[in-house]
Amino acid sequence: MSRTAVETSEFFMRMEEFGFFDTVQEHLPEGFTLIYEIARILEDQQHAMARALAPVLMLEDTSVVERDRSHVVPTIIDAEQYEADLIRSVTEVQQIYPYQFLLPENVFLQRLAERSLWMPRPHAPHNFRYQTESDRFAPDDRKQKVYILFDTSSSMRQHYRIHLAKAIAYLFLKQNQRELGTIFFRTFDLSIGELKTARNVADYDWLISDVMHLTSLGNGTVLQKALQTALEDISHESQLSQAQILVITDGVAHIDPDSLKELMGEHTIVNTVKIGHSRMHIDSKIIEDQIYHSKSAEAARMKELIRQKRDVESDLSRASGHMRQESLRSQISLIQRQIDTLTERIAGEVTEHYGMEIRRLSSVYVEVDDIPAPELFSFPEAKVAELEQLASDLLDVLRDEHQVEDIKRAAILYDHLYLLMEYNKTDAPRLERYAKDLEQMLDHILNKPGTAAEDVSISDMERLQLRNMMEGGVSAQAFSLGRLLRVLRMRLTRRLRAWQQLRLLRIITGKDGRRR
Repeated sequence: MSRTAVETSEFFMRMEEFGFFDTVQEHLPEGFTLIYEIARILEDQQHAMARALAPVLMLEDTSVVERDRSHVVPTIIDAEQYEADLIRSVTEVQQIYPYQFLLPENVFLQRLAERSLWMPRPHAPHNFRYQTESDRFAPDDRKQKVYILFDTSSSMRQHYRIHLAKAIAYLFLKQNQRELGTIFFRTFDLSIGELKTARNVADYDWLISDVMHLTSLGNGTVLQKALQTALEDISHESQLSQAQILVITDGVAHIDPDSLKELMGEHTIVNTVKIGHSRMHIDSKIIEDQIYHSKSAEAARMKELIRQKRDVESDLSRASGHMRQESLRSQISLIQRQIDTLTERIAGEVTEHYGMEIRRLSSVYVEVDDIPAPELFSFPEAKVAELEQLASDLLDVLRDEHQVEDIKRAAILYDHLYLLMEYNKTDAPRLERYAKDLEQMLDHILNKPGTAAEDVSISDMERLQLRNMMEGGVSAQAFSLGRLLRVLRMRLTRRLRAWQQLRLLRIITGKDGRRR
């Protein structure tokens, strides 16, 4: 019963979806398991953030053809679809397109001899059958195509924003599996990340794991360039027509919506999730640049007033009479007041909208608060009891047998408990008890000689290294979970090779080969 409870637990199933068991790295991203806790918050339909994100977490595309999985695709005869083709024999001359009979006789006969006359040839129609009957990712040219732009700027380190962004990306992909076709993905900060594409189930799972393991965070947010790159990728991919771009960012960055709308065309849409409420500082230089480059009516009026003022000032420099000079000075004063009033109005609009133009470009724009630490790490009694029961079940499993997957589960749960203890002081004593039990179990498994063939056998040097890693626990940053898993995988590979060699020996010698 304990094994079933462990293998079907939500925590370990999510860790598997995050690629934890398949991807072994020297260092996991900081707070790797926090994505699980944030995803749980976002899946609570009563939570304010979940309600706010609802418009972007589920696809709404009216162009997607409604598909009934119970519908049987009918057999369509070849003659219902045609394509132009050259004749292949003289006997097909009666089926050529009629206009060719108007050709001069010598030209007609020459083309007949060369088999260069055109005819409509029947062919088998394209039949879009379902690739799978499950809810797993199944690309289809008729499905919604999605291009995710993921902000990895350094500001994402603040307030667990990178973890929230990963949870949003994960839930978007998981909740829309049946509706998604090809998926494109790029990160952006001061530069644009490598293009990653998912076109099948294996790519789809790999992409989720890759997003969960993102660690590199850079400076700057080149949103304009990121959007241009995405639109260029879409324009070069014929199957990505009517694509949807999802931007996940925490920053403010000035873009030119008009130029981007021209690249978007009529069918590509942009949806945006902005994390946090940061705003860009606006100075006089930005306002001047906006007036100079803007094509708005107010900017045009401002340029006209500035031109008038310069003309009047030029007239004043040449005026000789006192009355004429006073009249020109009065005009300059009036124009300057108009310029000041218009500048104040434009400055107000620039201050409100500059760096937030993505809102005008987006069909759906959602701005969410940062998740406060007390909410993220404070659990109801049922949640604490669930963690305690999971740790208890896992300890029971490890007392019976030492499978590598179970050791990985113990390592990640141990890591998660220590992470929670660092912030959740209320429940820390209860969590610490099971964290120490898991630590002792891991230490026992990794530091005693293997006594059975199915046991995890690790060399003395490896045991010494792992013991040094685990001293002090996660809170002291002495335990590298990635290194532990790397050693386990190396040892598992060696065991597999030894088993293969033993099996080959049995085949050659005809003997059992086991020690008696």
